[in-house]
Amino acid sequence: MRFDKFTTRFQQAFADAQSLAVGSDNPYIEPQHLLSALIAQGDGATSSLLARAGVNIGGLQVALKSAIGRLPQVEGAGGEVNVSRELGNLLNITDR
Repeated sequence: MRFDKFTTRFQQAFADAQSLAVGSDNPYIEPQHLLSALIAQGDGATSSLLARAGVNIGGLQVALKSAIGRLPQVEGAGGEVNVSRELGNLLNITDR
């Protein structure tokens, strides 16, 4: 996957997802981190698109926070995180 193919907004969301994973002591950046970061973008299209599809954004944010809280944690990793297999597969699909 080539990150330069993604939009600037997506690249920023990915960086935010990485920060969220590091801040939560998660060893991998998971789809939950990325979706949470995309929704948190105030002027991004993700929240409005999901809202138009009938998604309760507030409820989704609470569920994502809970899901992130249940992910495995490691201490002393020095802030190093990797893309999870699941997120890597999703990104590869979008690359096609």
